[in-house]
Amino acid sequence: MGKQSKRPAREARDVHAAIRTAAETLKASGRSGFRDAAEFPEIAALLHAAREAVAAGVPRFVFHRGRNYWLRVRLAAAFDIFAAPGDAEPLLIGASFSTDEHGHKPGH
Repeated sequence: MGKQSKRPAREARDVHAAIRTAAETLKASGRSGFRDAAEFPEIAALLHAAREAVAAGVPRFVFHRGRNYWLRVRLAAAFDIFAAPGDAEPLLIGASFSTDEHGHKPGH
């Protein structure tokens, strides 16, 4: 008998397998356009993680011709997400739109 997993939820559901299955379902549907995130929660979580990773890299300022200009950024992003670095075709294509602001925090 093998060791019992320290992460019981992982045994119940492999999130990466769920993402791959959902991506295959979306591709096979032949329908492009927006989908309700509630239909594909693992895909929605992956897109949210991608948006958060991009937001973490937003600069607070840009140095231009000798001075700083302070930035606030709202992101609308289109993502091609690949399962492996050598893949030619994305696992899924998605978008994220938000009114969240990133970068400089005004007033301090």
